[in-house]
Amino acid sequence: MKEKRIPRRILQYMAGLICMAVGIVLLKRTNWGISPITAVPDALSNILPLTIGNLTIIMHAVCVLIQILLQKKITLKSLLCLGVGIPFGYLVDLFMLLWNPVLVLWSKIVSLILGIMIQGFGVALISGCDMILPAPDEMNNLISRLYDKKLGNIKMITDLIYVVLALIINLFTYLFARDRFALSVGINSVASVLLTGRFVNLTFKLLPRLRMDPLFKI
Repeated sequence: MKEKRIPRRILQYMAGLICMAVGIVLLKRTNWGISPITAVPDALSNILPLTIGNLTIIMHAVCVLIQILLQKKITLKSLLCLGVGIPFGYLVDLFMLLWNPVLVLWSKIVSLILGIMIQGFGVALISGCDMILPAPDEMNNLISRLYDKKLGNIKMITDLIYVVLALIINLFTYLFARDRFALSVGINSVASVLLTGRFVNLTFKLLPRLRMDPLFKI
């Protein structure tokens, strides 16, 4: 019965959130950019008195608000998305505090590879639960469903929007607050787009039991 698997789903989901947060921090510490979905919070954290985790929570809240506006109603799924975004943001901040090394070239490359692998593993853990995706991903799913567009195309468009917004914020920072400047889009951003999905597929191929039957539909 699906009910008997709820504890496992919750544990797997929590492990997935932790892995995704660790992956973000590993990429961030290379100073080679970060994944598109985190680029805007990262760029804003350079000029606002808020952490990348705080801004990630705010971004998730904005994505939930967009879901509510598109559906013209508040759903259980949208509220659960908001509930997921809060601990995820705090996890990012926690790992940012715990791991702040000085990296040289070879260790940056290792950090990049590990970051993408661990992030991909985290995505597989979460999507395998078939519960609630992070708010930005649920927003993409909703837009795809409402407007009958391919999910892959929607994700490419939203990723492009995140990258453009992050670059605009980076440019503003460079021009008016150069001492706080740090590029949020770079090698890591490209690598994340090209490789994270591959690691997700590889994880499911090696560990097919991570995929569970749907728990509920909202």
